[in-house]
Amino acid sequence: PSPLRHSLWKEEAVAIVWAKVLLSGPAPASLDRGWKEDGFFSVGMMIPDVNRTVLFELVKALGEPRLFVGLLLALPQGVRRSELEQLVEYIAYETSPSDIGLFLDVWWEVMKHKEGQEDETVSAFSALVSQHGCESSLDDGLQPPKRFKGDPCSLNHSTAATDLLMALIEGLKQIYRSIILPHMRCYALANLIELLTMFSELQPKGSPLPIAEYLDKVSSVVSLWTSDTESQFHNRQLDEKVKEAERSLNLKPVVRLSREELFVGLDFLCSLLHAWGEELLGTLNSSEGRCYESYRLLYTLTAFEKNLVCFSETSDLGEDETRIALELTQITKDFLKEISISLKREDLNTSLVSSVATTIIEQKLDRYVEMCSVFVSEKTWAFSKDWVDCLVTSKALFQKPELVLKLLEMLVNFAMSHRDKEAQVLQMQVTETILECYTELSLGDKNEVISGVLASWGGPGLSLNMQVVMEGFQEDLNVTFNQITKSVSDQGLDRAVASVARLMLLYPEATVKQVCNLAVVNLGAHQFLAQILCSFPALSFLETHDDPDRPRSLVGRCLEEAVWGRLSTAREEEQFLEFLTFLMQPSSGDPLVSPAAVTRAFVLPYLKSDSAQIELSLQILSKVLGIQSSSDEHWIKCCHPFPLLLSICRLLDGYTKYWHQPRDQLFPSLEIKDLLLNILCQLCEVVRPETAPSPELWVQSLAWLHRKVASLDWT
Repeated sequence: PSPLRHSLWKEEAVAIVWAKVLLSGPAPASLDRGWKEDGFFSVGMMIPDVNRTVLFELVKALGEPRLFVGLLLALPQGVRRSELEQLVEYIAYETSPSDIGLFLDVWWEVMKHKEGQEDETVSAFSALVSQHGCESSLDDGLQPPKRFKGDPCSLNHSTAATDLLMALIEGLKQIYRSIILPHMRCYALANLIELLTMFSELQPKGSPLPIAEYLDKVSSVVSLWTSDTESQFHNRQLDEKVKEAERSLNLKPVVRLSREELFVGLDFLCSLLHAWGEELLGTLNSSEGRCYESYRLLYTLTAFEKNLVCFSETSDLGEDETRIALELTQITKDFLKEISISLKREDLNTSLVSSVATTIIEQKLDRYVEMCSVFVSEKTWAFSKDWVDCLVTSKALFQKPELVLKLLEMLVNFAMSHRDKEAQVLQMQVTETILECYTELSLGDKNEVISGVLASWGGPGLSLNMQVVMEGFQEDLNVTFNQITKSVSDQGLDRAVASVARLMLLYPEATVKQVCNLAVVNLGAHQFLAQILCSFPALSFLETHDDPDRPRSLVGRCLEEAVWGRLSTAREEEQFLEFLTFLMQPSSGDPLVSPAAVTRAFVLPYLKSDSAQIELSLQILSKVLGIQSSSDEHWIKCCHPFPLLLSICRLLDGYTKYWHQPRDQLFPSLEIKDLLLNILCQLCEVVRPETAPSPELWVQSLAWLHRKVASLDWT
């Protein structure tokens, strides 16, 4: 049978026997009435009368304390306390090692139990017991006397749930002298320490363990269970071990011991450490002492010691409480100081840790979202079969920009160090999966990824180190833009942006160049292409590889390559100017290139009368000056406004000798003269308001300009 069915019949067996024990009583006056009114009547009649010894022996034989605890905690409050005390009474009489194991297992399962996970069998059992009024019958005299004799006042205020916890502590008090085996003593101490830490004021209030440390602890537990042939989890499948390890690390206490109950437990713990400490130290420091129980004791005791110190320093304690806390703190410190083994398992197998992480992710266990960040960061796991399979099957969990970027980094590193054919097949598979994750991101998140790609690998992007990216890229680029330019419409913008986003990730520079070239030569498509480009603010990336002191825009460089020497008609020039204007002042969002950057790249280097690009540069300058500044200080101030004014004046002065210029000498045409005059007026309008912030500098600059233009012909 399947594991689920295997556990189900065991649970049903325990539930039936337990119901028979609880519901045994005089037979109904009428058998017909019993058959009709009592759902358990037919089953109960088939089973002979049994007592709790049979029940407890059955639970022991089945080795399923979790099922027992699930049924126990489904009972009414008064009944569960009574039944647990019955178990303690049974175990305390002629105690055997298997009895101790059952008691400690039940204790551990009580602490690990989470509400709201009841199955049909548990729900039916709970309903049956409640239906028969078991709680009232126990309260009417059948309930055994409580063993815990704490402060009467505190007992009145403690809940039935804490009574259950105290019954466990009282049970340990009764049987601890029978606990001889070292690993059982470790188990008992760990249970007691964890109860006192997690179910009281000592509970840590900090953030959860860092995810890498959490993974290490889960993996350590799984490793110990795997190597320990005596462990009940030794033969379980990996996913079962991981789930159980997570349960043991993620206790969710819903009740707290009172202060009085806490110190009853602390006092008892102190006496146990005195009684067992020396012998346990010898075992823990030997190779035979390495088991799950010793690991858990060391882990819980280390945390307990820190929490106890903090509690002692921040709580208002009475004289006796202070004495217990100080004594326990000292004995705990001394005990831990004598232990030579470490919580950090240096012998943890990397493949096991990887398998644990992938199991948590694939089955969406506790903290699986955080585990994805570990999965994409551990280079030693990357590109193993399990790693690739996990990525492919769980790709929906990796649809976050930071995870996609980490995966891309890992992919590039792998591509640079593995160039054989088999590695290329893996690269293609992983690349496609990452692209699928990227495709599902929002446009804002896609831009975050593109920014990361540009920051890591510049304009060439992934193509810089990954040959597989280049295979078929040019064809994809051409097909994509052919489709875009044939169906230009605002309705198709989102679809077009989504298509271009994929190309932009693989090879940003080539994609931007394609957009710029098509904006010039494709009639009427330039504004639509500008909208597409402005959808990627990540492209405002500044390159520094040519001159680290003077970074320049990737888009600006691509624009320059698309324009100089390539515009053959007035229509192409007009389209380019409109395209450039839209990039500087889009209808929505931030500009992709700034007016200042355009002026420095397209105007200042070419303001010479013999420059072949002078006329287009002046048209660009006119467009740029028409764009309003987005900040209090006008952008023109960082573009050398006074030398710019002088250059325009000199160009105008050149027209006084226009008819005397040699025919083979380059000079702007007469049609440009009016444009120059217009630019001069625009410049004066822009520069004049900028005098107020620094009058002294304005006076100096103006004096410099006067000296320079004094020799020009102003007639």
